[in-house]
Amino acid sequence: MSTHHFNATATLEMIRKHKKIQQRKSYSQSRLTKLHAELVALRQAGASYREIMLWLRHHKRIKLTHTTVMRYLEKLPELKTKENDHAKLP
Repeated sequence: MSTHHFNATATLEMIRKHKKIQQRKSYSQSRLTKLHAELVALRQAGASYREIMLWLRHHKRIKLTHTTVMRYLEKLPELKTKENDHAKLP
């Protein structure tokens, strides 16, 4: 028979240390942040998210999807409109 004594406190401490090491690192600033003014101006001029995506790809060499552009722009206070509010209604 085993005479090993289980130490719950030490085991929990080891698990927490391991968990802290494994935690995901936070993301750095978005590549779109430095183009904030241009993106807002394009959107306010009537550009679609896909058109902005194409502009980024061809003129700024930033490859991403139109949904990424949409998520970024919808968070900006300058572009908050009634249109965005209605889109969230069921």
